[in-house]
Amino acid sequence: MAWDKGLDFENAYNKIARHMSKAKAPAKCYDAILLIQLRNGSRVSEAVRALKSFLNTKSVEVEVQVSKKRQKRETRLMVIPSEVLNVVSPCLDLRNVEDKVLVNRVKNYCIETYGFNTHSLRYAFITYLLRQGVNPSIVAKITRHSKLDFILRYTQEKAAEEILRSME
Repeated sequence: MAWDKGLDFENAYNKIARHMSKAKAPAKCYDAILLIQLRNGSRVSEAVRALKSFLNTKSVEVEVQVSKKRQKRETRLMVIPSEVLNVVSPCLDLRNVEDKVLVNRVKNYCIETYGFNTHSLRYAFITYLLRQGVNPSIVAKITRHSKLDFILRYTQEKAAEEILRSME
Protein backbone atom coordinates (compact mmCIF):
# COMPACT_ATOMS: atom_id res chain seq x y z
CA MET A 1 0.00 0.00 0.00
CA ALA A 2 1.43 3.39 -0.96
CA TRP A 3 0.44 5.49 2.03
CA ASP A 4 2.40 8.47 0.82
CA LYS A 5 1.52 7.91 -2.87
CA GLY A 6 5.28 7.73 -3.47
CA LEU A 7 5.57 11.42 -2.70
CA ASP A 8 9.12 12.47 -1.86
CA PHE A 9 9.26 14.98 1.01
CA GLU A 10 12.07 17.14 -0.37
CA ASN A 11 10.78 17.19 -3.96
CA ALA A 12 7.25 18.05 -2.81
CA TYR A 13 8.53 20.76 -0.49
CA ASN A 14 10.64 22.37 -3.21
CA LYS A 15 7.86 22.14 -5.79
CA ILE A 16 5.29 23.78 -3.50
CA ALA A 17 7.74 26.47 -2.34
CA ARG A 18 8.67 27.36 -5.94
CA HIS A 19 5.01 27.51 -6.94
CA MET A 20 4.17 29.65 -3.92
CA SER A 21 6.92 32.16 -4.74
CA LYS A 22 5.32 32.86 -8.14
CA ALA A 23 1.64 32.50 -7.23
CA LYS A 24 -0.87 35.16 -6.34
CA ALA A 25 -3.47 34.98 -3.57
CA PRO A 26 -5.31 32.76 -2.82
CA ALA A 27 -3.00 30.13 -4.39
CA LYS A 28 -0.02 31.59 -2.50
CA CYS A 29 -1.92 31.12 0.77
CA TYR A 30 -3.02 27.59 -0.08
CA ASP A 31 0.61 26.73 -0.86
CA ALA A 32 1.61 28.19 2.51
CA ILE A 33 -0.87 25.85 4.21
CA LEU A 34 0.50 22.88 2.24
CA LEU A 35 4.07 23.76 3.24
CA ILE A 36 3.05 24.02 6.88
CA GLN A 37 1.32 20.65 6.64
CA LEU A 38 4.29 19.00 4.94
CA ARG A 39 6.88 20.56 7.30
CA ASN A 40 4.99 19.32 10.37
CA GLY A 41 3.41 16.08 9.17
CA SER A 42 0.04 17.41 10.21
CA ARG A 43 -3.49 17.06 8.99
CA VAL A 44 -4.57 19.86 6.66
CA SER A 45 -7.03 21.19 9.26
CA GLU A 46 -4.16 21.58 11.74
CA ALA A 47 -2.11 23.41 9.11
CA VAL A 48 -5.03 25.79 8.51
CA ARG A 49 -5.18 26.55 12.24
CA ALA A 50 -1.40 27.00 12.32
CA LEU A 51 -1.45 29.54 9.49
CA LYS A 52 -4.27 31.49 11.13
CA SER A 53 -2.43 31.48 14.45
CA PHE A 54 0.75 32.65 12.74
CA LEU A 55 -1.14 35.44 10.96
CA ASN A 56 -2.52 36.61 14.31
CA THR A 57 0.63 36.28 16.41
CA LYS A 58 3.57 36.36 13.93
CA SER A 59 5.06 33.57 16.05
CA VAL A 60 6.96 30.91 14.08
CA GLU A 61 6.06 28.27 16.67
CA VAL A 62 2.35 27.87 17.34
CA GLU A 63 0.25 25.41 19.32
CA VAL A 64 -2.86 24.13 17.58
CA GLN A 65 -5.59 21.74 18.58
CA VAL A 66 -5.14 18.21 17.24
CA SER A 67 -7.97 17.32 14.87
CA LYS A 68 -8.59 13.66 15.66
CA LYS A 69 -8.75 13.76 19.46
CA ARG A 70 -12.31 13.20 20.61
CA GLN A 71 -12.06 13.34 24.39
CA LYS A 72 -8.98 15.41 25.18
CA ARG A 73 -8.34 18.86 23.87
CA GLU A 74 -4.78 17.96 22.95
CA THR A 75 -2.54 20.45 21.19
CA ARG A 76 0.57 20.07 19.12
CA LEU A 77 3.51 22.27 18.23
CA MET A 78 3.63 23.46 14.64
CA VAL A 79 6.68 25.21 13.18
CA ILE A 80 6.06 27.72 10.41
CA PRO A 81 8.47 27.22 7.47
CA SER A 82 10.69 30.18 6.63
CA GLU A 83 9.16 30.39 3.13
CA VAL A 84 5.77 31.15 4.68
CA LEU A 85 7.05 34.15 6.65
CA ASN A 86 6.85 36.32 3.53
CA VAL A 87 3.22 35.59 2.65
CA VAL A 88 1.50 37.37 5.52
CA SER A 89 -0.17 40.24 3.64
CA PRO A 90 -1.96 38.28 0.90
CA CYS A 91 -3.28 35.77 3.43
CA LEU A 92 -4.69 38.05 6.11
CA ASP A 93 -8.24 37.72 4.75
CA LEU A 94 -8.14 33.95 5.34
CA ARG A 95 -8.52 34.59 9.07
CA ASN A 96 -12.20 35.30 8.37
CA VAL A 97 -12.83 32.11 6.40
CA GLU A 98 -14.36 29.23 8.35
CA ASP A 99 -11.85 26.43 8.90
CA LYS A 100 -13.96 23.73 7.22
CA VAL A 101 -14.43 25.88 4.13
CA LEU A 102 -10.72 26.65 3.94
CA VAL A 103 -9.77 22.99 4.45
CA ASN A 104 -12.01 21.95 1.53
CA ARG A 105 -10.57 24.69 -0.69
CA VAL A 106 -7.00 23.59 0.08
CA LYS A 107 -7.82 19.91 -0.49
CA ASN A 108 -9.33 20.67 -3.89
CA TYR A 109 -6.50 23.04 -4.79
CA CYS A 110 -3.88 20.42 -3.91
CA ILE A 111 -5.46 17.76 -6.11
CA GLU A 112 -6.04 20.16 -9.02
CA THR A 113 -2.61 21.82 -8.84
CA TYR A 114 -0.31 19.00 -7.79
CA GLY A 115 -2.21 15.79 -8.52
CA PHE A 116 -2.05 14.34 -5.01
CA ASN A 117 -4.20 14.66 -1.91
CA THR A 118 -3.20 16.63 1.17
CA HIS A 119 -2.94 13.54 3.35
CA SER A 120 -0.09 12.31 1.13
CA LEU A 121 1.95 15.21 2.51
CA ARG A 122 1.52 13.83 6.03
CA TYR A 123 2.86 10.45 4.99
CA ALA A 124 5.68 11.92 2.91
CA PHE A 125 6.84 13.59 6.14
CA ILE A 126 6.53 10.33 8.09
CA THR A 127 8.47 8.43 5.42
CA TYR A 128 11.14 11.12 5.40
CA LEU A 129 11.62 10.93 9.17
CA LEU A 130 11.71 7.13 9.16
CA ARG A 131 14.35 7.16 6.42
CA GLN A 132 16.36 9.59 8.54
CA GLY A 133 16.36 6.96 11.27
CA VAL A 134 13.95 8.70 13.63
CA ASN A 135 12.44 6.25 16.10
CA PRO A 136 8.83 5.35 15.16
CA SER A 137 7.61 6.27 18.65
CA ILE A 138 9.04 9.79 18.19
CA VAL A 139 7.42 10.02 14.76
CA ALA A 140 4.09 9.05 16.35
CA LYS A 141 4.53 11.80 18.98
CA ILE A 142 5.45 14.43 16.39
CA THR A 143 2.51 13.59 14.14
CA ARG A 144 0.15 12.96 17.05
CA HIS A 145 -0.83 9.47 15.94
CA SER A 146 -2.77 8.09 18.88
CA LYS A 147 -1.54 4.55 18.33
CA LEU A 148 2.09 3.65 17.92
CA ASP A 149 1.15 0.40 16.21
CA PHE A 150 -0.15 2.42 13.23
CA ILE A 151 3.31 3.95 12.72
CA LEU A 152 4.97 0.57 13.34
CA ARG A 153 2.73 -1.11 10.77
CA TYR A 154 3.47 1.68 8.30
CA THR A 155 7.21 1.48 9.05
CA GLN A 156 7.28 -2.28 8.56
CA GLU A 157 5.31 -2.04 5.34
CA LYS A 158 7.67 0.60 3.91
CA ALA A 159 10.71 -1.47 4.94
CA ALA A 160 9.23 -4.60 3.36
CA GLU A 161 8.55 -2.73 0.10
CA GLU A 162 12.11 -1.38 0.00
CA ILE A 163 13.61 -4.83 0.65
CA LEU A 164 11.46 -6.33 -2.09
CA ARG A 165 12.47 -3.63 -4.55
CA SER A 166 16.19 -3.95 -3.73
CA MET A 167 16.34 -7.70 -4.40
CA GLU A 168 17.74 -8.73 -7.76
